[in-house]
Amino acid sequence: MIRRRRAGVLLGTLVVVAGVVAACNAVTGATSKPKKTTSTTVARSSTTGSTRPQTTQPQTTTTTTLPASFAVGIHTFDWVEKGRRVTHLGPTGASLPGRVLTTEVRYPTLAGATQKETVNAQPAIAGGPYPVIVFAHGFETEPIDYAPLLDGWVRAGFVVVSPIFPDENLAAVTAAGGMDDASIADTLEDDVYSEPGDIVYVLKQLKSIGADGWGSRLSRIMNLSDVGLAGQSDGANVVAALTYASGLGGLYSRLAVAPKAVAVLSGTAWSYLPNGKIGSYGATSSSPSLLQVQSDADGCVSPSEAADLFASVQGGLSSKWFVTLLGAGHLGPYEGVAPWGAAVENVTTKFFELELGWRSPPASAAAILTAGTVGGAAQITTTVGESTIPPVEVIPGC
Repeated sequence: MIRRRRAGVLLGTLVVVAGVVAACNAVTGATSKPKKTTSTTVARSSTTGSTRPQTTQPQTTTTTTLPASFAVGIHTFDWVEKGRRVTHLGPTGASLPGRVLTTEVRYPTLAGATQKETVNAQPAIAGGPYPVIVFAHGFETEPIDYAPLLDGWVRAGFVVVSPIFPDENLAAVTAAGGMDDASIADTLEDDVYSEPGDIVYVLKQLKSIGADGWGSRLSRIMNLSDVGLAGQSDGANVVAALTYASGLGGLYSRLAVAPKAVAVLSGTAWSYLPNGKIGSYGATSSSPSLLQVQSDADGCVSPSEAADLFASVQGGLSSKWFVTLLGAGHLGPYEGVAPWGAAVENVTTKFFELELGWRSPPASAAAILTAGTVGGAAQITTTVGESTIPPVEVIPGC
């Protein structure tokens, strides 16, 4: 488990000893070319059926031009998963029925503001449909904490889907008494083991999203043949376990869409599951490609344990990268803190462009290696060994 305190990034003088290993992967990927698409907007409705004010005028657009950068639209769904075994943990540790998954969908638009997200902006269709990235947030955070990174992916032409997990989000932790009570924090964080199932549920909802009034707009611009997963901290542990842990193989087989790429951002392997065996972590030729990012000064996630996760799967993957952030803390690089924020956005974008076959031609393995090499801020390798992350003074806290 990873517990994160909402404190600013502590900057200090760090002595960094690091080397760069650059080796290109043997990667093949299909290209995705802009398609001529016609779409007409419809009045917006929520998933509960209530009608809300329409924010854009109906229009029809036909284009074959793919912009260099999009603006960011955002729409929120309130999805409720029910079932006999579907529960979440309350602050007292009691098992409560159902899981409310408020889910933010960020998507490319040409009608939104340039520097901020625009609620319910008209979805763009230029060059679409667009690949999809499902993002899992960490403990005591919400997707808004990662807006610089998530919005960066959207500007590059991806649809980003980010559920807010019922018990690990900031509002839930605050309502339960916050981080001052360690027992409450531990209880809420145990809900992380239900979150792989949340990813399965969210992808299922995306497959049927066209049945909703507003969702019909988004269903036309999402390419659910090209899906990636990403997560940070606890969320990184979730997507790594779902994808590479043998004990979750049955759950992985229930995914409505098989992901092609996974970005693990400051995450490690689980050692157990509360109600079963986690098994071993590994990968085969059919496993999704992996990009793992880890700070050498992370005081919350052990850099050596992060490297162990990568080492456990690297032998089975032909397409994989490990990025070490030099002197960074646990959360700051994913909130856009310089100089690491730009490096993370750049290397993850190139990774998803290559593995999801986005843009024509998509990024290359060489482009990923270049993006992951930033003097004094980041280094990249395709094979992890004992000396990949030399020990340095860590930045305390999460």
